[in-house]
Amino acid sequence: MGRNADKRRALKGPNTAATSTEPPGATTTSKHKSSVPTGRAAHSAPPEHEDSGPHALPLASSPLRGGAPPPAWWAQGLMPPPVEVPEDDDGTLARALFQVTSLLGTALSHPETALATHMQRIADAVARIVGADTVSLLRLQPGDDLVPARLVVTASHPAGHSSGPNDGVASFDLGDGIAGHVALTGTTVRIEDAPRDPRFSRFYGQRTEVGSLLAVPLRAGQKILGAMTASRREIRAFSALDEDRLLLTATAIAQDLEQSRLYREAVSDPLTGLSSRIALLNALPREVEIARRYQAQLSMVILDVDGLAELNQQHGRAAGDRFIAESAARLARTVRAADLVARLGGDELCVLLPMTPANQARATAKRLVRALTTPPLAPARTWSLAVGTLQTHVDEDAAGLLFRVDRALVEAKAQGGDTIVAAVVDPRS
Repeated sequence: MGRNADKRRALKGPNTAATSTEPPGATTTSKHKSSVPTGRAAHSAPPEHEDSGPHALPLASSPLRGGAPPPAWWAQGLMPPPVEVPEDDDGTLARALFQVTSLLGTALSHPETALATHMQRIADAVARIVGADTVSLLRLQPGDDLVPARLVVTASHPAGHSSGPNDGVASFDLGDGIAGHVALTGTTVRIEDAPRDPRFSRFYGQRTEVGSLLAVPLRAGQKILGAMTASRREIRAFSALDEDRLLLTATAIAQDLEQSRLYREAVSDPLTGLSSRIALLNALPREVEIARRYQAQLSMVILDVDGLAELNQQHGRAAGDRFIAESAARLARTVRAADLVARLGGDELCVLLPMTPANQARATAKRLVRALTTPPLAPARTWSLAVGTLQTHVDEDAAGLLFRVDRALVEAKAQGGDTIVAAVVDPRS
């Protein structure tokens, strides 16, 4: 009934009068909300009203529909169910969502220097989805006992419309303004007359007038990653359909961001930024297979700090962490781009050397020792190194190579003092 009534009201056109008992600026969630489009909604709407057009989303998908409990997927922090698209839908919304998630995937796979550009394109695409004058993507920066959590503008449409002081990045405390409230509570807010709403506050240097405002959380499961806002210059310009579309888009973005974070945590060592043990163990079988197929040489160097436990006892664990982190940075600057540097755990680092025979691997190990000890780190420590090369003629696998080099490291540790020990091949193999 509610959706059919919306259709009938839409077909009467912009001159149809409607009344509302809602105070100016209040969030309209009632089924009897004003349906008279103003501004852009009155003049740029397509021939078929959005709520009855081929791209309409089911109204029940909104978590804030007045008088009804939120959907189960929202209450449980899950992804929304797939949208049922009518058979005659030309797929405009689906293509727009695909574009947003594709852009995000590209952004997350690029270095940080390129991330801002791709996030800007995502903001532009979101603006097209809901027909907004401005869109802002805000990421939550967790706080601690000394620094409060803050929302930081990651991207905006048009570019730079919400810059901070001196054209810096705009940010504000969690809970401040509409976006801060949304990020704090995880609720969706639709403001019909933003300037008259007491919760509304402008970004520093905001260049676009705001009449209507939508704000939705960037939510992945039970975790709030930030917020997304969209605005138009006209008041009462956003419909329930716009709210649904923005929420669906924000949920898709949040899921991708969270999956990317989990992946980075799995394959990166948080202390050093090197590849993790998991990443090395995943890459090693692949490199072994490549070496076998193309009859290439694959070598490995494992390095262990001598006396790290004593360093931690004498100077504190923080000093040991700094030593490992700086040593890892030196290794990363010394190896080739094709080499894989990983932290195996504790005080053990590993360098995987594709296309490297045994004699070159030993020379590389010597170069690594020089990089780690010249100039010496404070407090100075020596290293123990083990070097091994894949034995393809005996059909050695990844586990066999790692076992041989690790066993050679035990011998190097027994000698100490920047010793390099070659991993021998078991003559019984």
